Amino acid sequence: MSFILPKKLFLLLALTLAGILLGCQSVSLTPPKDSLTFIDTQKFDTELGNSLVNSKNSVDVDFYNPVTPNQMPPRLEKWIAVAETTGGKVTVSQPPNELAPKDPILLLGLFTGIWQAIKLMSGQYSSYTAEEGAKNRDVNIALARNPQGGLYVQKVIFIPRETFTSREAK
Repeated sequence: MSFILPKKLFLLLALTLAGILLGCQSVSLTPPKDSLTFIDTQKFDTELGNSLVNSKNSVDVDFYNPVTPNQMPPRLEKWIAVAETTGGKVTVSQPPNELAPKDPILLLGLFTGIWQAIKLMSGQYSSYTAEEGAKNRDVNIALARNPQGGLYVQKVIFIPRETFTSREAK
Protein backbone atom coordinates (compact mmCIF):
# COMPACT_ATOMS: atom_id res chain seq x y z
CA MET A 1 0.00 0.00 0.00
CA SER A 2 2.88 2.36 0.75
CA PHE A 3 4.20 1.89 -2.81
CA ILE A 4 0.89 2.97 -4.46
CA LEU A 5 0.63 6.27 -2.56
CA PRO A 6 3.96 7.69 -3.86
CA LYS A 7 2.98 6.70 -7.42
CA LYS A 8 -0.31 8.61 -7.16
CA LEU A 9 1.46 11.52 -5.52
CA PHE A 10 4.07 11.53 -8.30
CA LEU A 11 1.32 11.49 -10.97
CA LEU A 12 -0.53 14.34 -9.27
CA LEU A 13 2.67 16.35 -9.00
CA ALA A 14 3.58 15.71 -12.66
CA LEU A 15 0.11 16.77 -13.87
CA THR A 16 0.23 19.92 -11.72
CA LEU A 17 3.66 20.84 -13.07
CA ALA A 18 2.55 20.23 -16.67
CA GLY A 19 -0.51 22.43 -16.12
CA ILE A 20 1.63 25.24 -14.72
CA LEU A 21 4.08 25.05 -17.62
CA LEU A 22 1.31 25.04 -20.24
CA GLY A 23 -0.45 27.93 -18.52
CA CYS A 24 2.72 30.04 -18.62
CA GLN A 25 3.37 29.48 -22.31
CA SER A 26 3.49 32.86 -24.06
CA VAL A 27 5.05 31.84 -27.36
CA SER A 28 2.93 32.82 -30.31
CA LEU A 29 1.96 29.95 -32.56
CA THR A 30 1.52 32.18 -35.61
CA PRO A 31 4.69 32.63 -37.64
CA PRO A 32 6.09 36.15 -38.03
CA LYS A 33 5.26 37.97 -41.26
CA ASP A 34 7.57 40.17 -43.32
CA SER A 35 4.62 42.10 -44.73
CA LEU A 36 1.36 43.22 -43.10
CA THR A 37 -1.55 45.33 -44.25
CA PHE A 38 -2.70 47.93 -41.74
CA ILE A 39 -6.12 47.47 -40.15
CA ASP A 40 -7.05 49.56 -37.11
CA THR A 41 -7.56 46.58 -34.77
CA GLN A 42 -5.87 44.94 -31.81
CA LYS A 43 -5.16 41.96 -34.06
CA PHE A 44 -2.88 44.20 -36.17
CA ASP A 45 -0.95 45.18 -33.03
CA THR A 46 -0.59 41.52 -32.07
CA GLU A 47 0.62 40.46 -35.53
CA LEU A 48 3.02 43.41 -35.86
CA GLY A 49 4.41 42.83 -32.37
CA ASN A 50 4.90 39.13 -33.09
CA SER A 51 6.63 39.90 -36.39
CA LEU A 52 8.93 42.56 -34.94
CA VAL A 53 9.98 40.39 -32.00
CA ASN A 54 10.38 37.11 -33.87
CA SER A 55 11.70 38.19 -37.28
CA LYS A 56 15.22 39.34 -38.02
CA ASN A 57 14.06 40.77 -41.38
CA SER A 58 12.48 44.10 -42.19
CA VAL A 59 8.72 44.20 -41.67
CA ASP A 60 6.67 46.19 -44.19
CA VAL A 61 3.29 47.70 -43.38
CA ASP A 62 1.15 48.75 -46.32
CA PHE A 63 -2.39 50.12 -46.49
CA TYR A 64 -5.74 49.19 -48.02
CA ASN A 65 -6.59 52.88 -48.51
CA PRO A 66 -4.22 55.73 -49.36
CA VAL A 67 -2.79 57.48 -46.30
CA THR A 68 -1.30 60.95 -46.64
CA PRO A 69 1.85 61.78 -44.68
CA ASN A 70 -0.16 64.12 -42.44
CA GLN A 71 -2.82 61.51 -41.64
CA MET A 72 -0.77 58.62 -40.26
CA PRO A 73 -3.12 56.36 -38.24
CA PRO A 74 -2.62 56.81 -34.46
CA ARG A 75 -2.28 53.04 -33.98
CA LEU A 76 0.71 53.01 -36.36
CA GLU A 77 2.09 56.28 -34.94
CA LYS A 78 2.39 54.47 -31.62
CA TRP A 79 4.78 51.91 -33.12
CA ILE A 80 6.83 54.59 -34.87
CA ALA A 81 7.01 56.63 -31.65
CA VAL A 82 8.23 53.61 -29.67
CA ALA A 83 10.99 52.97 -32.23
CA GLU A 84 12.07 56.62 -32.12
CA THR A 85 11.96 57.05 -28.34
CA THR A 86 14.12 53.94 -27.89
CA GLY A 87 16.89 55.28 -30.14
CA GLY A 88 15.67 54.34 -33.60
CA LYS A 89 15.91 56.62 -36.62
CA VAL A 90 12.79 57.66 -38.51
CA THR A 91 13.51 58.52 -42.13
CA VAL A 92 11.29 59.54 -45.01
CA SER A 93 12.00 58.24 -48.52
CA GLN A 94 10.78 60.46 -51.34
CA PRO A 95 9.02 58.91 -54.34
CA PRO A 96 11.38 57.33 -56.91
CA ASN A 97 12.94 59.75 -59.41
CA GLU A 98 11.97 62.73 -57.31
CA LEU A 99 14.30 65.19 -55.67
CA ALA A 100 14.33 65.33 -51.90
CA PRO A 101 13.15 68.66 -50.48
CA LYS A 102 16.02 70.96 -49.59
CA ASP A 103 14.20 72.30 -46.58
CA PRO A 104 13.35 69.63 -43.97
CA ILE A 105 10.69 71.96 -42.56
CA LEU A 106 8.49 70.95 -45.52
CA LEU A 107 8.01 67.54 -43.89
CA LEU A 108 7.22 69.03 -40.48
CA GLY A 109 3.55 68.11 -40.85
CA LEU A 110 4.46 64.43 -41.01
CA PHE A 111 6.31 64.51 -37.73
CA THR A 112 3.78 66.66 -35.90
CA GLY A 113 1.51 63.65 -35.44
CA ILE A 114 4.42 61.45 -34.44
CA TRP A 115 5.58 64.04 -31.91
CA GLN A 116 2.09 64.17 -30.38
CA ALA A 117 2.10 60.38 -30.07
CA ILE A 118 5.52 60.49 -28.39
CA LYS A 119 4.33 63.09 -25.89
CA LEU A 120 1.21 61.08 -25.09
CA MET A 121 3.11 57.86 -24.69
CA SER A 122 6.37 58.90 -23.08
CA GLY A 123 6.93 56.26 -20.45
CA GLN A 124 3.47 54.76 -21.01
CA TYR A 125 3.32 52.16 -23.76
CA SER A 126 0.03 50.34 -24.20
CA SER A 127 1.69 46.95 -24.38
CA TYR A 128 4.97 45.32 -23.57
CA THR A 129 5.00 43.83 -27.07
CA ALA A 130 4.99 47.26 -28.72
CA GLU A 131 8.00 48.39 -26.72
CA GLU A 132 9.81 45.08 -27.05
CA GLY A 133 9.15 44.74 -30.78
CA ALA A 134 9.90 48.26 -31.95
CA LYS A 135 12.81 49.08 -29.64
CA ASN A 136 15.44 47.53 -31.93
CA ARG A 137 14.07 48.95 -35.16
CA ASP A 138 14.58 51.97 -37.38
CA VAL A 139 11.61 53.17 -39.40
CA ASN A 140 11.46 54.24 -43.03
CA ILE A 141 8.32 55.94 -44.28
CA ALA A 142 8.27 55.36 -48.06
CA LEU A 143 6.30 57.98 -49.98
CA ALA A 144 4.86 57.72 -53.49
CA ARG A 145 2.73 59.83 -55.83
CA ASN A 146 -0.69 58.87 -57.13
CA PRO A 147 -1.65 59.52 -60.79
CA GLN A 148 -3.09 62.90 -59.80
CA GLY A 149 0.27 63.92 -58.33
CA GLY A 150 -0.77 63.69 -54.67
CA LEU A 151 1.69 62.41 -52.10
CA TYR A 152 0.79 59.32 -50.05
CA VAL A 153 2.50 56.81 -47.75
CA GLN A 154 3.24 53.72 -49.82
CA LYS A 155 4.47 51.70 -46.85
CA VAL A 156 6.12 51.94 -43.45
CA ILE A 157 9.17 49.72 -43.07
CA PHE A 158 10.48 48.60 -39.66
CA ILE A 159 14.16 47.84 -40.27
CA PRO A 160 16.30 45.89 -37.78
CA ARG A 161 18.68 48.33 -36.11
CA GLU A 162 22.39 47.66 -36.45
CA THR A 163 24.07 46.56 -33.28
CA PHE A 164 26.93 48.60 -31.83
CA THR A 165 29.51 45.97 -32.76
CA SER A 166 28.41 45.79 -36.40
CA ARG A 167 28.62 49.59 -36.66
CA GLU A 168 32.20 49.51 -35.42
CA ALA A 169 33.17 46.91 -38.00
CA LYS A 170 32.26 49.25 -40.87
